[in-house]
Amino acid sequence: MRLLVTGSLEATGEDLKQLEALGHEVTLHPDERIPVDHPEQYEGIIGNSLFHYCGHEGFTSLKYLQVTSAGLDRVPLDWVRERSITLHNADGVYSAPMAEWTLMRILELLKHVPASFRHQLAGQYKKDRDWQELGGKKVLIVGFGAYGREIAKRLKAFDAVVNVANRRLKEDPNVDAFHPLTALPDLLPEADILVLAIAAAPETRHLIGEKELSSMKPGSLLINAARGALIDEAALIRALKNGPLAGAALDVFEKEPLPADSPLWQLENVLLSPHNSFSGENNHTRMIRMVLRHLKAFSEG
Repeated sequence: MRLLVTGSLEATGEDLKQLEALGHEVTLHPDERIPVDHPEQYEGIIGNSLFHYCGHEGFTSLKYLQVTSAGLDRVPLDWVRERSITLHNADGVYSAPMAEWTLMRILELLKHVPASFRHQLAGQYKKDRDWQELGGKKVLIVGFGAYGREIAKRLKAFDAVVNVANRRLKEDPNVDAFHPLTALPDLLPEADILVLAIAAAPETRHLIGEKELSSMKPGSLLINAARGALIDEAALIRALKNGPLAGAALDVFEKEPLPADSPLWQLENVLLSPHNSFSGENNHTRMIRMVLRHLKAFSEG
């Protein structure tokens, strides 16, 4: 297969040799922002945002697409389905570091780390008797792919009560109860902590808005490392300022980079990071193993 590999894979020389050893003719395209010469010749692509920058219409021979991100929001899904192109995302590659980030942020909010750090910088030896425990807290995970599974595994070790709202009901030893996504309005008022782990799609845009936020328990927390569009950001800011939310941790935003004039920067009950929760030193190893596994399975039919 004539395979186009973009810079998003960050392929080493050894990685390219392994791809070629599977029988593929590999062309490296380092910068996805630059148009591809003769796109019609490629039968397979390993990339991320290539179509976002260059369009997809010229890839008339394409039959295989491996995306190096977990999300598919930069893939022309209707076109892929119409042409019966085999499509894979990076399911599971980034789940472990994202789950670690999620647990870290939950504990930081429960233990009032932002306030403690401000006291430290000010040289204030100030006790806080209102720290909370994660054990016994009701955590609602919305979405249950690889990221959701890794969150549940870590939460269970802290004796949290784990509920899941998902499009499809599943089974998992670390989940106390699964619910359909349509049950979300009934689940939100009972949740101490809401974790969003669902994919961005037209039907999930602003899944959490004014109505949903206002129904949440006073003092509850919200964690989002999935996609910024899942939340109505203006409604979130109001819920953080006026209640019921006691705090939030956000790694993704409706507009990225987060604008300098966003009120989120000034809220003392918010922890922000720049779409960085996926970072981990083992990502590349997991990615290459997954890419090779998928290509081998495709070649074998």
